[in-house]
Amino acid sequence: MTDGNQGFIAVHVDFCIINIIVMYVLLGAGRHSQALKENYQKLCRQACKAKIFLKGIQNLKSGGSSLDAVVETVIVLENSPLTNAGFGSNLTLEGTVECDASVMDGATLQFGAVGAVSGIKNPVLLAKRICEHQSIKIAYGRIPPSFLVGNGAHVWAREMGIQPLSPEKLISAKARKIYKHYKRKIEDSNAESYKYTKQRMDTVGAVCVDKEGNIAGACSSGGIILKYPGRVGQAGMWGCGTWAYKDKYSIGTSTSGCGEHLIRTLLARTIAEAISHNTCPITNLYHSMKADFIDSKFLCGLEQKLGGVIAIRYAPQEGVGDFLWSHSTNSMIIGYMNSNEQTPMSHMAVLPPHEVGKKAIVEGICFKIT
Repeated sequence: MTDGNQGFIAVHVDFCIINIIVMYVLLGAGRHSQALKENYQKLCRQACKAKIFLKGIQNLKSGGSSLDAVVETVIVLENSPLTNAGFGSNLTLEGTVECDASVMDGATLQFGAVGAVSGIKNPVLLAKRICEHQSIKIAYGRIPPSFLVGNGAHVWAREMGIQPLSPEKLISAKARKIYKHYKRKIEDSNAESYKYTKQRMDTVGAVCVDKEGNIAGACSSGGIILKYPGRVGQAGMWGCGTWAYKDKYSIGTSTSGCGEHLIRTLLARTIAEAISHNTCPITNLYHSMKADFIDSKFLCGLEQKLGGVIAIRYAPQEGVGDFLWSHSTNSMIIGYMNSNEQTPMSHMAVLPPHEVGKKAIVEGICFKIT
């Protein structure tokens, strides 16, 4: 990619999509405090303007990859205590941090993921290293891993030059306070309190497409509050947390919500396939969220189906595309910025309380890469 070319970026905290022309930030699909609304939106703007993210854009302009850009952006979000990824992640039932993350390179169709990994400051970077090694031949015909968990991921991180931290250094004051509160509720057998904890799911993610249609996606999460140790959510699972590929359209998605719901419906890949058809992408997204998620037979019997997604569909030949988002949770926060502008924007999409888990909001905008 030559210098001066543009792309399209979107980010979510719970979701993130990246592209040189426009950047979108998602602070996840879940239940966001109105009192902290300004803080979340400020974080979106900061993520859009962060030097590390702008560096990713410059890499794209000078020939860097979309995969580099999404990972650099998600790192910004993982480093924030406001999100449920990296530092500040939800704690397990035992009071520890275990993170999941995955990336997919749409240009090569290679995938890398980690699950239930502790003591890694930026799990998305480790997932990227795994993804990049898919095409590297290793001795004696051994097959490079595409998904590593627990201690195995730790060992591999050291081999890749990623030094683990003391697990306690990833626990924020906010996460510890929330853990203690809900742990007491669980010990008191308060079922209603547990129902509420499932909605604190601020996963982060990103999708990036450049002018040539090269697209990549990423997703990172600390999982649901008080999860069982060793539990891996959608952020680490193939086809569930992120999806990216290049065909007639360049398609990329990143998901958020209750991981078990997203895994059962393979939501990242399902939505990507739905919007790949040569018909209205927003209509296709709506029908897929309803038929393949809200009304899915794999979620039959659940009172609420909690999930969200951000997606990009881009036509390289025409230089035009669509950025779409949908959620069935209380709220979802996104941010975006045109790379030719200086001021990023942010938005909180909200679903009426009586519709949470039963219906899905679908919204979107068009963009053009010149």
